[in-house]
Amino acid sequence: MKNYLENIDREALRARAEQMLRYADGARSQASRWADYSVTKAQTFSLFDFAVLKVCLLSLGVWLGACFSRFFKKFRGILFVAFTASWLYLFWRVFFDDDEE
Repeated sequence: MKNYLENIDREALRARAEQMLRYADGARSQASRWADYSVTKAQTFSLFDFAVLKVCLLSLGVWLGACFSRFFKKFRGILFVAFTASWLYLFWRVFFDDDEE
């Protein structure tokens, strides 16, 4: 019976695992920075901004549901436009609007 574990380069595996851990740590820190930035920016949202966020999420959900339903087929364009407009507004508000209140 042949033992396949004898042919494994353990140092290469260890080096690859360390490389993957460094990559994962970098991704975690990037996600943490983005989440902190988003929360800080959301604290400046007005009531109108949160209403637009709700419209964005609701229209996305209904639009996705409409893709699978005959009843909403005729409203798919309107729902997609509502989602796109609200998403673009929120994207601009979070990343490009520096008007702190």
